[in-house]
Amino acid sequence: MRKLLAAVAAAGIATLTLAPSSATAQESDQQNRIRIDISQVTPEPVTAGTPDLVTVSGRLTNVGDRRVSQAQIRLERGAKLDENGLRTALSKPQNGVKFSDFQPAAPSIAPGQSVNFTIAVTLHAVSANSLEVDAPGVYPLMVNVNGVPDFGGLAKVGQATTVLPVLALPGGDTLAKPPTPAKATVLWPLSDRPRLINADTNGNAVLTDDDLAGELAAGGRLDGLLGAYETAPVGLTQAICLAIDPDLVATVQAMSAGYHVQVPGGTVAGKGQAAAHAWLDRLKQDVPGRCVFALPGADTDLNALARAGATSLVQYALAGNELHDVLGVAPLTGMAWPIDGQLDPKTLAAFTDNSQKTLDSDLLKGAKVSSVLLSAATVPGSDPTQLGDKGPRVIRIDDLVTAALPTGPAAALSALVMHAGSTAPIVIAPPHQWAASEADAVSLLNGVQTLADQQYLAPAGLATLASGPTPTAKVAPGYSAQGAELSAVAAQNVAEATTHAWDLYDSLEQETTSKVTPEQVMSPTFDALLRAGSGAWRGNDAGAAAALSVPSGMLGAMEGQVGIQQPYSPITLASEDSPLPVRVFNNLPVRVKVEVRLQSLSGVNAEPSYQWISAGLPRDVLINSTVARSGRFTVTVSLTTTSGRTALGGPARIELASTAFGTVNLVITGVAAAALFGLSGRRIYRRITASRKRRAQPPEAPAEATEPVHAPVPEKLTAGVPGDERSSES
Repeated sequence: MRKLLAAVAAAGIATLTLAPSSATAQESDQQNRIRIDISQVTPEPVTAGTPDLVTVSGRLTNVGDRRVSQAQIRLERGAKLDENGLRTALSKPQNGVKFSDFQPAAPSIAPGQSVNFTIAVTLHAVSANSLEVDAPGVYPLMVNVNGVPDFGGLAKVGQATTVLPVLALPGGDTLAKPPTPAKATVLWPLSDRPRLINADTNGNAVLTDDDLAGELAAGGRLDGLLGAYETAPVGLTQAICLAIDPDLVATVQAMSAGYHVQVPGGTVAGKGQAAAHAWLDRLKQDVPGRCVFALPGADTDLNALARAGATSLVQYALAGNELHDVLGVAPLTGMAWPIDGQLDPKTLAAFTDNSQKTLDSDLLKGAKVSSVLLSAATVPGSDPTQLGDKGPRVIRIDDLVTAALPTGPAAALSALVMHAGSTAPIVIAPPHQWAASEADAVSLLNGVQTLADQQYLAPAGLATLASGPTPTAKVAPGYSAQGAELSAVAAQNVAEATTHAWDLYDSLEQETTSKVTPEQVMSPTFDALLRAGSGAWRGNDAGAAAALSVPSGMLGAMEGQVGIQQPYSPITLASEDSPLPVRVFNNLPVRVKVEVRLQSLSGVNAEPSYQWISAGLPRDVLINSTVARSGRFTVTVSLTTTSGRTALGGPARIELASTAFGTVNLVITGVAAAALFGLSGRRIYRRITASRKRRAQPPEAPAEATEPVHAPVPEKLTAGVPGDERSSES
């Protein structure tokens, strides 16, 4: 019985090996249990001088919940592709027309386990284990894995697709070469997600996490990209242009001096100082004499910010001097490469918008854009082209190559083969935060050199594309909103903070006795705003809000450095127009122009006053005011920027003691005096009038004299009175 079962199993496996997978394996419910990561296809491209053999290497990972036993692997080749077919092959599985034999991959792959694989099959010659490619061109190449999941039967458990460019068959036909090879330029991006919280080159820098240490260390993503650049073929030396994020350079420089990483409750020492120092030293040695230009700072989402109205921040993202200051290199100027190679019309307008005189400032003096790298799909027409009447020159990015790059270098090279006869230059542009392995990056560069050696491409420098014939065609930029771009809410929050930052910057001026400039004071805040507006936060509003808290805190701290000092005792005003002394302070290293405002209050009035506050010790400024009454009362004084949009410090309550007669008192006194004079005058007038009337009356006639009639006096009363006759008679 055991022998019989073994014979049946062997027959089943033999049948599987000889027939197409669709005839032997259970269908799609099992085919996603194994993830296939293709790391290398050789040769890429296939040329007349390469062996008649295709080798594919990679990794199998069990992403399901069951063990897969008896894993076997084979290659399948599809029909020859045209450009539309290549676009389809990059996004959908293809049907095989030729199949190799199955080869053992692993006896067992447990859930979560990974195993490496390598499979080699014949390319051209007819055999049982051949792909039988019979003509030059581009072919889809599938890796198919079959196996037996626990509690199941034999099934297809994984499939991956790549593309194989065949320039010539070994010992056979060759793909027709274009009369004039297309010019080809390779952009080489070095960028990362923003991580810097506090920029410092004295060992006090703080990062959000320490993941960048791993990317810079041996085997890390950025280490691999720089390594591939360093080993690029000599023939591509001038055709490769480094596109470097200035924020990455600033972060690595800060790390190389020692840094800390934010953790709950505090910070801990970072572990990547040595790796950062070594990587930055390599970059400094690599760039002299080479093509270099700056990406928008912190890989800012220019389109989202422009639509939110953050015009000055868009301009600032293009004006940095970090590469020159840190790397000691003179980068290409006026070059802009937006995320996704797309440009919103509002972003184009922001490039040249000087309605607020922003481009006249020292902060933005390097923000001029003369060339912009855009996807060819968004700018129809032919070269040379410019955007609008006075816009920048367009340098078109090959969108087919861009779409193929995530699939691997073989797919990108296949796209290049299809466009080799193009009359327009071909710009190879990986994503800004390219996740390619060093092996893939090396394969891409070596493949481009092979196409150049075979006269399908002609390497060309980016500077030559930016300085070609004067554009005659004019187009408007095409823009399709990206679903995952920086959200409108996040962009609007950054725009509002930018308005406050620019308002404060516009109020600063350098002291004549100091070397510190307003640009030095405000640049850290604008750099932090760029990090908050980074395209890394697409689809991540929480991350954008956390990043925005840093510049918001910096702005709040600076606004608190300028204010009014609360007096300890009442201020006495002796007259109606006595100036009001207000003690102000400015702890910033530059002087600030402010507007001083008094809260409207019955009893004292003052028009807003504009004052320059010098850096250093507090000083008194005199505010012209009008006191309308005497007594004690309180006024509220506040400082803002000259526009009135940004408050500086907090309001101060000042107690006033006025001994002056105000207008009301003077009016009352005047009225009382007038009344007094009026009443007094009235009385005098009446007296004078009465006197005149008396003098005007005629005198009265004198009355006749009559003896007075005396009443008889009793005799007793007059007896003895001298002179009384009655007395003498007696």
